[in-house]
Amino acid sequence: METHDQPDGATTEGSSDAPVAPEPSTPAYAPPAGMVPPAGMVPPPPVTPPGSLPQQWLPPGPYLPRRTWQQKTRTAVSWVTGVSGGVWILALIAVVLVGYLVGRYQKTATFTGGGGVIVDCSSATTADGEVEAGTLVVAWTDRTDRVLRTRLEKVKQTEVRNTDDASRRTVTRCYLPFSFDKLRRDAAGYNIRIGNTDSQFVTSKSLAEGAIVPIVVGGEK
Repeated sequence: METHDQPDGATTEGSSDAPVAPEPSTPAYAPPAGMVPPAGMVPPPPVTPPGSLPQQWLPPGPYLPRRTWQQKTRTAVSWVTGVSGGVWILALIAVVLVGYLVGRYQKTATFTGGGGVIVDCSSATTADGEVEAGTLVVAWTDRTDRVLRTRLEKVKQTEVRNTDDASRRTVTRCYLPFSFDKLRRDAAGYNIRIGNTDSQFVTSKSLAEGAIVPIVVGGEK
């Protein structure tokens, strides 16, 4: 049988040198972004950009266990929070109540105070005899409309430091004492008037320590 040469690139029927089309490959499963792949399905590794170093990606692990301790302790935490809030409210009410009671006490608290009037030891009087034992003493303050009244007591003597004569350390002074009950602690002081003399302002501190009230005659009553 004669053979004939065939041109390059020509094929004969039944020849095994014919090109074979590549078989279609099944694309790897790629879940949408943010979605966990189904069990048993391993996602394909990400495409490495040209020129970058290769990266290793581990398969996803099991889900983390649920934090059940929060559910177990939620009731206790809520109870403790409620109790602490109630304690704070009670403490605030107690502070307000104590402040009110302290302010109320300062407005209504009273003390016993008084003083005296310097008189002549020989006559036991002063202001030309207008002030003596038994003279009326009146006290009032702007904090209340209540007027306090008392009378001068019998003459008393006391030794005081002598500032006029250095040779004598002390000198005898005579005075007529007086005292008041229920003086207000919140008052800055009281106006004191003895007999028909002028009124003099005396602080509450001085009345508590025993003030010596000066006698002024001829001024405004």
